[in-house]
Amino acid sequence: MLSGAKIAERGAEIDYFRRQHGHCVAKFRGIDSIADAEKFVGAEIKIPAGELPAPREGWYYTFQLKGCDVFTGNGEYVGSLSAVLDWGGSRILKVDRENQETLIPFAQSFLRRIDLDQRRIEVDLPEDLRDLNK
Repeated sequence: MLSGAKIAERGAEIDYFRRQHGHCVAKFRGIDSIADAEKFVGAEIKIPAGELPAPREGWYYTFQLKGCDVFTGNGEYVGSLSAVLDWGGSRILKVDRENQETLIPFAQSFLRRIDLDQRRIEVDLPEDLRDLNK
């Protein structure tokens, strides 16, 4: 599904997809020229969750993580995961609790356990990480 400020929501089929120089490149059926494609600059691509392929073991779609409660290994509540930030390097988990924001690298060394059924993420936070976020 393609949607954006310049276009109404419409269904679309992908003819092919590839990664090129760190970017995703997709060719949609019926969009056959650069002029056609320029109409969709800035549009969102939405795929129904039920149509996504199952991720590999230990992998997750970032939308699945949003809203999970985040705890330290000793059970301390850190907050609720509000976003997964991608600024070109490692992804960052943005965890909010009241007026406090904690940014946690989305890296195996910080993640102890992710349980999507329980909507719970356990992390191993280095000492003073939260102080860096103030």
